[in-house]
Amino acid sequence: MKLLLRGSLTLILLQLFSFSYGQTVTQQLTLEQVTGRLNDVYGSNFLLQNPELPAVYAKIINERIDYIVTAATTDEKYALLSSVPLMTKLNPEIQGANFLNFNLNEFNPLAYYIDYFSDRTQVYRVDNTDYIMVIKPVTRN
Repeated sequence: MKLLLRGSLTLILLQLFSFSYGQTVTQQLTLEQVTGRLNDVYGSNFLLQNPELPAVYAKIINERIDYIVTAATTDEKYALLSSVPLMTKLNPEIQGANFLNFNLNEFNPLAYYIDYFSDRTQVYRVDNTDYIMVIKPVTRN
């Protein structure tokens, strides 16, 4: 019950935040697109051994990650996405976002070492952009 209340409060605050600060957009990726992004991070052998991952991460990307479009302020306290390490364990060549020419349609949030199964809302400013990435908490039954 406590977790449900906290989750509801978080969603209400996110809605208020997005209405008062800017437009909210999401990546709506197909299963094939998510598989490609996972392949970039983990490699095809890992995906062959874990065939359920694309569906799990498609739900995360499409339903739990929002991007709020709003200009940065001087007193902003959000962590910069560039401060998050990249997932280089299985692919040392993985590249993060191009912060000088950011394109949300090509962005792979899975390249970053972020706990996508956290019970807390996580917020990051995408460097040099008007995007704030908000990862909503996982809801557990």
